[in-house]
Amino acid sequence: MKKTIFNLACLVSIIFMLSSCSSTNKGYQSSPVMSRNVELDPIKADISVNTLEKIKGESSSIYFLIFRLKGDNSFADGVVYSADANRSILYQLNPINILNQSRLSKVKGSAAYNALQKGDYDLFVHPNYTITTVNYFIVQKYTVKVEGYGAKYKNFRTEKQKVIITDNSKEYIFPDK
Repeated sequence: MKKTIFNLACLVSIIFMLSSCSSTNKGYQSSPVMSRNVELDPIKADISVNTLEKIKGESSSIYFLIFRLKGDNSFADGVVYSADANRSILYQLNPINILNQSRLSKVKGSAAYNALQKGDYDLFVHPNYTITTVNYFIVQKYTVKVEGYGAKYKNFRTEKQKVIITDNSKEYIFPDK
């Protein structure tokens, strides 16, 4: 009997070690390269927003203690959730709130990814999130629905920087050489 239990435990351990998880992250915005040795003209682009149709996405995840049991594995990186900036510092330093915000950030990113995949878009304009959290003591379920407008970058160009000096409502413009 002990040998059977031992063999079963070894088999379960091997199955867990050989199983794999995958995730996909797709960035939709990037930061400029900052280097002191390289002088670059800023790259500018026009943004074309599709205001005729809202794009929508949804995602949900279930967590048991700190382990995610169910949820999407594709995320949109670089989407800013500006509503999170209004939280107090005491709220932000609470370990439970940090854990919940980390989980919600992943579910929001997954909902944004699902919405952006419905069209050929580069960025999400004015995303509105509806968040539902259900707590079953040690099991939490997060559901996020998002809707907003998809946009595309067009007309990439570089422009020389200009130095503008104002003096009593007069402007003097000097091109950067």
